Amino acid sequence: MLLIDLSSLGWLFALFAQFVSVMQTMGVPVGGIITGIAFGALIMALIASLRRRPRTNRSGTILVRVVSSEEILTARQVPPRTVPIRLYSATKKWVVAMTGAGEYAPPPIPRARKFAITLVLAFVAFAALFLVFFQQIFGAYNHLVGIVGTFLYWPLKWPGVFAVGPNAVVVPDYIFPMYLAGMAGVAVASGIFWNVPARSLQRRLSAVAIVFLYVLVETVLDALFFTVPGTTLRDFALLARATTGGLFLTLLLFCIFHLPQAQDVQPKFARDHGVIGAFVGIGLLSLVCAVIIVGVIPFYFGFSHLILGITLLLLVPAVTLTLFGVFARPYYFGQLRKRPLPPLSVYHPPISIIIPAYNEERWIADAIDAADAGAAKYPGRVEIIVGNDGSTDHTSAIARAAITRLKHSLGMVVDLPHGGKSNALNGALAVASGEIVLRCDGDTVISKQLGFAAMIPHFADPEVGGVQGAIHPRQTEGWTRKLRTMEVSWMHYFLRPAMMGTRCAMVVDGLFSAFRRKDLVETGGWVPWNGEDTEITLRMVGRGYRLRFEPNALAFEDVPHNYDTLRKQRVRWARGVNMAMGQHYPALLSPTPEFGGLAVFFWFVLFIRSGVRSLVYVFLAVLIVVLGVPALVDTAILLLMVMVIRGIPIGYYLVKMGRADVLPWIPFFPIGNILKQNFRYEAFGTLGPRALGEYV
Repeated sequence: MLLIDLSSLGWLFALFAQFVSVMQTMGVPVGGIITGIAFGALIMALIASLRRRPRTNRSGTILVRVVSSEEILTARQVPPRTVPIRLYSATKKWVVAMTGAGEYAPPPIPRARKFAITLVLAFVAFAALFLVFFQQIFGAYNHLVGIVGTFLYWPLKWPGVFAVGPNAVVVPDYIFPMYLAGMAGVAVASGIFWNVPARSLQRRLSAVAIVFLYVLVETVLDALFFTVPGTTLRDFALLARATTGGLFLTLLLFCIFHLPQAQDVQPKFARDHGVIGAFVGIGLLSLVCAVIIVGVIPFYFGFSHLILGITLLLLVPAVTLTLFGVFARPYYFGQLRKRPLPPLSVYHPPISIIIPAYNEERWIADAIDAADAGAAKYPGRVEIIVGNDGSTDHTSAIARAAITRLKHSLGMVVDLPHGGKSNALNGALAVASGEIVLRCDGDTVISKQLGFAAMIPHFADPEVGGVQGAIHPRQTEGWTRKLRTMEVSWMHYFLRPAMMGTRCAMVVDGLFSAFRRKDLVETGGWVPWNGEDTEITLRMVGRGYRLRFEPNALAFEDVPHNYDTLRKQRVRWARGVNMAMGQHYPALLSPTPEFGGLAVFFWFVLFIRSGVRSLVYVFLAVLIVVLGVPALVDTAILLLMVMVIRGIPIGYYLVKMGRADVLPWIPFFPIGNILKQNFRYEAFGTLGPRALGEYV
């Protein structure tokens, strides 16, 4: 047995006591230093753990490709998983051998109705439990805050004054239990603790660790911010507290649900250090200006302390994002001025327009005719390739007939076995010959007046890897079309150029976008699951390519006409984005975070902000019930401010879009955001263990 003589360590204890005495004299909290070091070590350990997770690299892995006769002769037999594919042009038809066609058909997206209902009911139940028994449940927590505060300030005296009286209605007190209720609701709805494979023990432990760490972080925040006298610091610290809750709720979501394997993307360009500084600088400038602007509001409207807290939570993120768009847009257009576009007469490479179609007999002829009309405005060679994804209606026959009517382009129909949209895209890509590939969905028509030609000169810049054209709803009637028009005005016309300029844009919308063919082939084409447009965009920006938005190229999209079709579309979109972010988060931890990492980071910020906004509406409802009419009036003023902040850029671009008729709908824009947030959460319910079978 090894005996340690403690007396020999006396000098060490004496040295530590002297250090503590000096820190006490200088007014430095030793406990805070120790806590900071511990949190720093924990964060570094988490980053190291994420970096050690297995990853894949899809570069060069073509899922659907033409098998050449040389390959067949060399192998002396047809390679496995090869199927004959019929191709049709205006004058002939022929057969080629393709491998992978129809092989990766994604299963139907499961309906997450049970998950959504369970999530809402569980959240309401836990929230009600926490609020009704607030004093009993959080009495012990208050003591824990005191203990943590005492340690943080040690050897100094903790100046905390944390007491919740019987009549207290303080917003900071309710942020923590609401997020706890949200986390509990997610855990119950997902069934992670009783309805998951045995191999998910690590997920369970990680989920418990996330909740435990969240509680620990909240106690530290309470001890630092919400337990000191005065309300100013306490009110502005609401932003930190709400953001922290949103961060941990997001981490819990991505921990519990099943996403594709993480992917490494190797950059092909030199680092762009300046854009990191620009992104951080513009972001901080926007936040500081937003805090100053919002801080003035209470003096003019006489908001109560409670409504002031809500004002900060709701207005600061809204103003910050708007100012980010205002400040970053000149940065984007400055880049365009430094890289002038050549005229079409000088740069007009051959174009392949790929149109994926599945049961699109209603729109496919219009899509082909409109693409041909756009080709008339382009001086280079254009071919139109319809990837027919095993349609069960008359899509193929109608497309073949439309191909025979082409006047300004060549045409081809590729009849593929059913395998999903990426199958149609990759099948068409396998036979495309153009230098630039323009993707246009089967229910989307290119404007015959503007066409697509303005998108192409951007590719004369070797650093540009993806270009999105303007997208307008085809239909003008109906509330879903009005909401979509406002979304395009805000996200595409106003915000997206700002995001592209600071390299934080995460998608060029697939229904009207363009890439270089060689880049698509080198990166492996489109993935065979939801969100293939977001995923391919993140792969392009991960390689270091810039993105561009071209408002002088226009297409009209088919927009869902009612709530049910809108829900199906947005759950599918949100599901795909979740998959793409789960796959490309390594970009944030890579040696070149400006290539894809900023896009992932910005999406997480937007996702967290959306969660905070949803929670704010819950707070508003609680305050109206508790405080009555005065709170209702203040809340109305608050919501009006939000509408004005967003309404100015939305209204401006609605007029530029020629859709002034939508201006009266601007007050309803927040409704669209609430719906989208609900669809995002429902999308997580489709990512249970069964989703693992989708990933190739």
